[in-house]
Amino acid sequence: MASRERQKVNKLRPSPFLVVALVAACAAGPRWRLDDPAGDDHGPGGYRYPESPVLVPGSCDLRAVVLGREGADWVLEVSFARPVRRARLFLTRDEVRRVFLQTVDVYLRLAGSEPAHRQALPGRRVLIAGGWHKAVVLSPVPGLLAEALGRSTDLAGDVYLPKRVRVSGRRLRARLPAAFLGGRTPRAVAVLVGGSRLGQSFRLADRLRGTLAPVGLLMPVLAHPGPCRPDDEQGPGCHFSGCAPCGNHPNVVDILAPVGLQEKALSGYDVATGRLAEVPAWPLAAAGGETGKGRR
Repeated sequence: MASRERQKVNKLRPSPFLVVALVAACAAGPRWRLDDPAGDDHGPGGYRYPESPVLVPGSCDLRAVVLGREGADWVLEVSFARPVRRARLFLTRDEVRRVFLQTVDVYLRLAGSEPAHRQALPGRRVLIAGGWHKAVVLSPVPGLLAEALGRSTDLAGDVYLPKRVRVSGRRLRARLPAAFLGGRTPRAVAVLVGGSRLGQSFRLADRLRGTLAPVGLLMPVLAHPGPCRPDDEQGPGCHFSGCAPCGNHPNVVDILAPVGLQEKALSGYDVATGRLAEVPAWPLAAAGGETGKGRR
């Protein structure tokens, strides 16, 4: 079986950007690092950041993803081009929290069965090539996101929302129980990065109207720029800008993909037909000591 897995890995054609490295395959379990180019936090090519002192260019620029097994857990670490900044979030008039502003989706395809899902979580407006079994979302408000996803019964059981996400410099780090993957090993991964929808979207009236569910607490992308003050209770909601054409365009700023392929993939939507853009999922080397370059 190990020989067959090595043959499959060796047949993968190399990609010049993305090193899927099996850093360690020891008693602690497999560990992979996947690198992403700098300066591509512009979605299909023209997305722009809001006018914000906190969410500045580079904040959502994905640089690396590390996934590894440590005992009974998997550990996920995501790195950005800039240090992770925090803003005050007014959950209620009397409850204020300091939170990071990124939302990171990690979609995993597992060994052993056909994927159950193809479309990404609500609000992302993308498909995952080859489908996915499980997703992990690093969100500053996991409780509220769980409430939103609870309205999508076919997704909630396959999405893990870590309640504790550690912020350290340019990195977000979280743990997820191995039981969430059903004892199976990841075989491919896709990663999406966007902004977190904060501010007015968390007011009680919005929650009662169910407006959290369709957007998935992801910051939207609109045609024109606007101000963004996530620490202002009465301030306008933040958004990225630059969709062209606007409609069923992705609300995603960066993905795990090489320069050129990201722009092509995220531009693959069609407003007239409703077709969504499709994001690549990258194969992970088998846990047999192989180190290689991944390509969908």
